[in-house]
Amino acid sequence: MGGAHSCALLDDGSVKCWGGNEVGQLGLGDSVSRGNEASMMGDALPAVDLGSGRSALRIVAGTEHTCALIDDGSAKCWGANLSGQLGLGDQRARGDEPGEMGDALSAVDLGSNSSVLALSAGRSHTCVLLDDRRIKCWGENYYGELGLGDRDNRGDEPGEMGDALPAVSLW
Repeated sequence: MGGAHSCALLDDGSVKCWGGNEVGQLGLGDSVSRGNEASMMGDALPAVDLGSGRSALRIVAGTEHTCALIDDGSAKCWGANLSGQLGLGDQRARGDEPGEMGDALSAVDLGSNSSVLALSAGRSHTCVLLDDRRIKCWGENYYGELGLGDRDNRGDEPGEMGDALPAVSLW
């Protein structure tokens, strides 16, 4: 559950989200909130476009962003991005305009040969557990929530993701 939105992972791997949508956190290509009228739910509620032939294995929601673990081991995030919580190297929201979802939405670059096993979202940051058991986090870091020994946001500027994004050191 996000701050003012909720999402469900359906048994066919599709994702449906409803609630507040000011910055595209529902991933529907607009900023129209859904769910405050019965006519907006059920079959009328569109599924999030995750890309051609793609489905989700897990979903998580921050305050105003949502991320999905995709069936190919990648992660895709949409919604608010002022702190870089989408991990796309900028501060531009995604999912609030037509043409930003599906194949147009880039997967988060987590480095060479990295596959995501699990993910979590905080208020304005996101973390993943990779297949090599490393943890990587990006987004807001005001309190050190990224676990990198500083207070610098990550993912909000070019060159901060991929192999440049350090893993959390736990030992």
